[in-house]
Amino acid sequence: MQNFAIYIVILSMLLFIVVIMNLQKFEKIQLQKEESLPEIIDQIISGLQAGMSISETVASLAKNGPLITREDFKIFEINLKNGGNFQSGIEELKVNFRSAQADQLFETLIYSTKFGGRNIIKILHELSEFVASDQSLKAEITTRYGWVKNSAALAAIAPWLLFLILRTQENARTAYEQPIGQSLMIVGLITTLIAYFWMRRIAQLPRTTRIFQSHEESE
Repeated sequence: MQNFAIYIVILSMLLFIVVIMNLQKFEKIQLQKEESLPEIIDQIISGLQAGMSISETVASLAKNGPLITREDFKIFEINLKNGGNFQSGIEELKVNFRSAQADQLFETLIYSTKFGGRNIIKILHELSEFVASDQSLKAEITTRYGWVKNSAALAAIAPWLLFLILRTQENARTAYEQPIGQSLMIVGLITTLIAYFWMRRIAQLPRTTRIFQSHEESE
């Protein structure tokens, strides 16, 4: 029982590392999807100029689109081949992209499919320029303030590295095996987790409100 708090700390830190890695992986995928939008828009424009329909152009992205998004468009293509509704497929794409900019693109395609798209290519060109400009600005801001997330990680890890160093000394190890020492470890762990996620929240840029998010997400 003397080492019970130590086991809790070790297991919690391992779980903490796994959660952070999964969060970072998810954020990286979503960022890559958003960064691929200008290329997606350009490919849609090329398809439309070649005489393809909107649904055919979107489905073709399953093979010709950016690698990070091909799986999403593959699901759309399969759904369409099985007689699925174009709009429901687009709604699913909006769920997967989780981006206000992607919502604008997909809503434009839905509108053009319903009411005709005489100016669709012109609109898509303007949207592509806007998205590219907005992403360039976001990338610059993210780079400038990325130190906040790095500082959060360093601030969370540093005390526990010191703890491991102190554990090599007999007096410190004995002290941490006492009830008070174990209580301090648990309190320190909780404080570290709260501080880390709070700093991550501060470092996050405000996300554009998704006016056109799918009905599934809004419910």
